[in-house]
Amino acid sequence: MTFREIIEREDQNTDSIWLYREGMFMKAYERSAFFAHTLIHEFKLSKRYIKTVNMDVISLGFPEQTIPKWLNGYVYEWVQEGLIRCRMRKKFNEVEFHNWKEVVSVNVGDRFTPHTAVIEKSPVYKVAYDLMTQTMQFAAHISKNVSNPVGVRIKEQTYLLCYAVRVFYDVPDRDAHIDKALELCSEIKFALQVLKDLKEISVNTFALASERVVSVSRQLSALRGKVTAKVHEGD
Repeated sequence: MTFREIIEREDQNTDSIWLYREGMFMKAYERSAFFAHTLIHEFKLSKRYIKTVNMDVISLGFPEQTIPKWLNGYVYEWVQEGLIRCRMRKKFNEVEFHNWKEVVSVNVGDRFTPHTAVIEKSPVYKVAYDLMTQTMQFAAHISKNVSNPVGVRIKEQTYLLCYAVRVFYDVPDRDAHIDKALELCSEIKFALQVLKDLKEISVNTFALASERVVSVSRQLSALRGKVTAKVHEGD
């Protein structure tokens, strides 16, 4: 779904929180973010200028695995794969929303600066990105008999891992974020072993990819204490 489609839905939204799966997170935009932030929890907010809709868009997000925690007591449903609708008991108030957005727009900085620029220059992001591109290349040559689910899934797993590293600084619960990323590392290692045993990838490809997975895993584990403490000092 495009941003334009999301904003068009939000412009008509009067009673729901719409949550979109993005990687390991569920994201809410504009009116949905307003409902979630004012009625459920004061999540960390992000502001990002979206060129296609020519406006600053307010959003928030939380790990998909925490849905039961945040939506406990609310009626919600998976409308389709990757999309949740959670109905609110309170109706939308246009004045309250615009007042809220005005305050948020002043107090919330643009998303991905400067934190994302820092992480993209870090060794862990480079290794994660190299792993993703390597996987995309060899997955294209995997036999059809194993392309689903192993071949398809490993491409998704390495993409999610790379994205998880990229947004590390921008998530509220960094420990939970690392745990999920480390879980992805374990899944990728297992998938690589299966592909090697099926002779779908060479021993050298397996060795290089495995080395990259281990490197990402170790660096993420090291980030848990050091980076979290450093970032919190500046919050």
